Amino acid sequence: MTAPRIEAVLFDLAGTLTAADPTPDALLLLPQALPCLQQLAQRPLAAGLLPDQETRDSQPLRPLLKSVLTDSPSLRPFPAPDRVATLAVQMQADCLRHCVLVCGSADAVRAGLNAGLWTVGTALSGALTEQQMQQWEEQDSDTHDRLRLQATMTLMNAGAHYVIDSVNELGSCLDDIEVRLSKAELP
Repeated sequence: MTAPRIEAVLFDLAGTLTAADPTPDALLLLPQALPCLQQLAQRPLAAGLLPDQETRDSQPLRPLLKSVLTDSPSLRPFPAPDRVATLAVQMQADCLRHCVLVCGSADAVRAGLNAGLWTVGTALSGALTEQQMQQWEEQDSDTHDRLRLQATMTLMNAGAHYVIDSVNELGSCLDDIEVRLSKAELP
């Protein structure tokens, strides 16, 4: 019998691959988003996207994603598990406990937990507005530490299994989740 492996990685678009408040008219990916998705494609892990309700244009990401959730009126907003579970099922995951949700908000973390997934919170991209992200270089280290701590605590208090600054740190979390799955740990 083979050890359980991660079946799918789901991304909440806002706060992980884009700023916490993406503009509805343009999909402006964070610099670390594309390399992260390319690394997932090499693993190989199926990656799916939970787009923000206002952000429909995910065409640049489609070649790197197995599935993009199409919202319907019957899917309740976060923290209900509907959107997360529906995307995992669309991606043909056999076991939701073998799926990972990467998200930047406390409500999304709760939705992932409610669906039975492992959750990875992204503290900086999830906590910062697009304007704050652009001003990041101009801020001092005390401001960086304060923003990082606030966001990390918010995600941890929501129950996130892991909290990272951004998706470029996702690989080590996925490795650890696979070790934990091999030990029959559940999210």
